[in-house]
Amino acid sequence: MSDTTHIIITLLLAIVTAAYVFLRRENEGPGPRKFPIFGDLHYSPVDKPLINWDAWAKQNGPIATAKLFGIVPIIILNTSEVVTELFNKRSQWYSNRPRSVRMEMMTGAGPGKSKFTLLHDYDADLQLYHRILSPTIGAPSTPRYKPLMELESLQLLVDLVALAERNEDHITSISTVYPLFERTQGSIIMSLHYGMRIPTCEETIIHQVVNMQAKLSHLLAHPGLPDSLPALRHLPALVSPWQRHANNIYNEQTKLYMKLMNHGRQCEGWNATKQITEATEKQAQDPQISDLDLSFVLATSIQGGMDTSPRQILWLFAGLVQNRAFLKKAHTVLDDVVGHDRLPGFPDRPKLSLIDAAVHELLRWRPVAPGSVPRRADRDDDYKGIKIGKGTMIMANAWAIGRDEAVFDPSLGSLDDYVPERWLIHDGNNGQPKLRRDLPLAAFGQGRRSCLGKKVALDGMFIQVARLLWAFDIEPVEEVDSWKMDVVGLMIMPNDFRFKLKPRSIWAEATIKQEWNKADGH
Repeated sequence: MSDTTHIIITLLLAIVTAAYVFLRRENEGPGPRKFPIFGDLHYSPVDKPLINWDAWAKQNGPIATAKLFGIVPIIILNTSEVVTELFNKRSQWYSNRPRSVRMEMMTGAGPGKSKFTLLHDYDADLQLYHRILSPTIGAPSTPRYKPLMELESLQLLVDLVALAERNEDHITSISTVYPLFERTQGSIIMSLHYGMRIPTCEETIIHQVVNMQAKLSHLLAHPGLPDSLPALRHLPALVSPWQRHANNIYNEQTKLYMKLMNHGRQCEGWNATKQITEATEKQAQDPQISDLDLSFVLATSIQGGMDTSPRQILWLFAGLVQNRAFLKKAHTVLDDVVGHDRLPGFPDRPKLSLIDAAVHELLRWRPVAPGSVPRRADRDDDYKGIKIGKGTMIMANAWAIGRDEAVFDPSLGSLDDYVPERWLIHDGNNGQPKLRRDLPLAAFGQGRRSCLGKKVALDGMFIQVARLLWAFDIEPVEEVDSWKMDVVGLMIMPNDFRFKLKPRSIWAEATIKQEWNKADGH
């Protein structure tokens, strides 16, 4: 079939879709105000895409109803109470995902069977994948990954000191430091899963992984015509530009993930690939999990953690520029607990609740995925008189949940401000503050679809933030508006700004270099 024929078919399908959308809007008349989801942010300033979310949540109450792209019914959950009720207590009806036809096509999968575990329905296959993954990223693997996190966070400090030494004024920017945090997270994931350290930001493999992740994130945030007309998935590649594109992406992923898995199997020492390969022999039923499926399961951490944690930590710089008093408090606590002749480590954590509070507050204040990953209602339901139709897309609004005054006490500081102390409770017996465990971390999801890598993510951010605050002073050099942010796929990150990142003293640089020289095999 000629290219001209392809173009004509595409145009005809586009015209049919446009007519369908127009007629639906005309017949329905005025509807609820659109909610800013998946790029539908036109009610907010372009550079401040979330500035109106609080107002929308307060206007609509615990549950807001809207139409995605004007045609797809969607319900947004704005409070911790309603999310707990639906996603935890009624999880049997709210644990599957809405159809993402194009993303399924890009993994050669049928409805509900995406090889991206994040988008896979909660069925027997996914439960098996979770059982296989859990031992490698949960509590049992802690002794293996904590030393790795300490090594990678040490190199992060070395790289940041080198960056500071290159500039006499110590001025840097968000865009300059981001690759260093990206390398740190990438090396943790690649070492843990495949036995492959990433010693520099220039390694070819890290660019391949990051570029693939960026491509997939962009496609997930911008649904295509097959998502509106699912029947298009059945057209053969000969006449379907969407299928040809999906096949190309699928082949790229397959080549990359199989290469990583094979490396993990062949390299020396422990890694998650080896452990999971052994686990599949014990847990999988007939038929066995194919190597291809296993390679995508192993890539789950790449898809879920490669860019989320680095972008989350970037918000620390915006928070500290806004809240200079907290930085001074953190310096005092770290000096008292750790001193100047060694770096903070995981054994110090029981006395560093303030650092855990700093991490938790980042996740509340600026969740990098504020709209979360959607669920699907699998039956008609009712919540306090609000009807929820079977098949409706449901989203937990992590942004609004983090500003839920029924949960987070605004008297401790405005919920629009970065105030880590709101996560602390003081023990009357010894005066040592403890981290509050009763407050929600909506960034990691809820119920059966909660993030499997939550502990790994929190541990990684703890050690990086603790060491960053121990080593550096962070000062503003220009006015920073923390409402200004960049939307990258479905995530947000700070708009680029400059700040001063300076080692606190000669002792900080000396200790970092000494620890690096002692590190084994870096």
